[in-house]
Amino acid sequence: MNAPDSPRIALGSALLAPWRSSRRSLHWLMLFLMLGCSLGAMAIGVYSSKPHWWLASTMVYCFSVGFAWAFWMPTMLLLAIDARRLRLPGMQRAAALGLWLYALPSLLLPVLVLGACGADMRYVAELVALAMAGGMAFVLLPRWCAMVIGFAPALGSGLHRLAHLPPWSDPRWLVWGMAALLVLLLIDALRWRQLLRSDADKELGFTSSMLLQLRRQGGTGGWNGLQQLDGGQLIRQRPDWMQPRANLGKVGPQSPVRALRVALGGWYMPKTLAGHLRATAPVLLPILLYIPVMAFMQAGEARHGHAVRSVLLSIGIGVVGWLGVFGGLMLAAMAALVIHQRWKRVNAELPLLALLPGLGDARACRHALLHAAFGAPVKAQLLLLACVLAAAIVMHLPPLAILLVALAQFAAIGAMAAQVLCTLGGRQLHMGVLAPIYVVLTVLFCLSTFVPLLGTDNHPWDGLAPLEHGLLACWVVLVAALLWLARRGWRGLLARPHPFLAN
Repeated sequence: MNAPDSPRIALGSALLAPWRSSRRSLHWLMLFLMLGCSLGAMAIGVYSSKPHWWLASTMVYCFSVGFAWAFWMPTMLLLAIDARRLRLPGMQRAAALGLWLYALPSLLLPVLVLGACGADMRYVAELVALAMAGGMAFVLLPRWCAMVIGFAPALGSGLHRLAHLPPWSDPRWLVWGMAALLVLLLIDALRWRQLLRSDADKELGFTSSMLLQLRRQGGTGGWNGLQQLDGGQLIRQRPDWMQPRANLGKVGPQSPVRALRVALGGWYMPKTLAGHLRATAPVLLPILLYIPVMAFMQAGEARHGHAVRSVLLSIGIGVVGWLGVFGGLMLAAMAALVIHQRWKRVNAELPLLALLPGLGDARACRHALLHAAFGAPVKAQLLLLACVLAAAIVMHLPPLAILLVALAQFAAIGAMAAQVLCTLGGRQLHMGVLAPIYVVLTVLFCLSTFVPLLGTDNHPWDGLAPLEHGLLACWVVLVAALLWLARRGWRGLLARPHPFLAN
């Protein structure tokens, strides 16, 4: 290798580092996200008449760049860790150099474009830099810190009211923003160095960074990595006080459904009441933390006598919105994923389930398997539906809005049922079918959940009713598609000589 070519090769390796350290599915996700947010920021600039329109455009762009620096750019740290272990200093330097090569255009491009359109370049530069540094800190810090970081906007709003911090339009805010940026950059640098030089594989559970957790789940690249997720490994990484406790009472020939749930494992495993609380601790803890955070956020309203009402409204929006959206979708995806993993593995474990005593003939065996596969997920979905509907009723949402919220939860049950039936019937859905279904389901979920909340304002949007009727029509089409997929899987299950056949 000639000496003059070395800098060129090093520069090329640094530019290719994030592409080589992440999956192709993540590349496409980032492309669509950056393109969508950029178009959204441009639309705000074209159609908004507010004097500080560029703040909204900057926030939309910050969402995409924050996601990129949380789930794409940090993959270069994984490359650097491997290069250090393999004694490849050139690759390690390329990973570090790649951060700077991508940081500069990520920061300068919006500053120059929005600055040319009349925005204050100081604010734009600081907000984008905060999004980049905050996204990096989100995945480098221990997982327990992620819960606190997730509530940072709410905590900042409450602190703003209590401490009378200057608003974003005030030039004095730049001082506070710069102080926060320096703290985040220092945290990122120290945590990068710590993970690079320490034995990162020994970090487990809530003390490990989210980046290492994503790597253990099969990569940082979307559904393919999620399909390789080992639920037992995730449970073993929890601390002892969060370990679920199984309830093996009444397991035997007299209860084949309960025996099948034990065989399926994971969250299908029958648990005691304490075991359920331990198993749901990762979900319950953020919810319990949400209530005091909302109280702190609305503390400034206490002198007006609206604090209790504001807190209850915020909790209701959180239950209907975030818990309904992410809870419903995650329950549907995880239930289908467990069945997919069991029927995908080609080993002796699955056929041995046919030897469980008490299953009976093929028809009784199918009935017991379906009862075991759908019983626990459907009960959990219905419990979530009850919580969401109770919060919607307390918020006095109109009947059509409540119907949309309920339809979203029932659609999640339908998506789970269709995917499970297709897996059991040997007609497994490929990524070309699953990805559009979950994308459409997520979009309709968010719109059906958050659009009705616009009616809770004192000045509801005039176009709310036509949009709600359009969403109702979209749900009808999606439910029809899910019913067709479920019928396809059911016919495949009936045609199988035995349900315990690996795919």
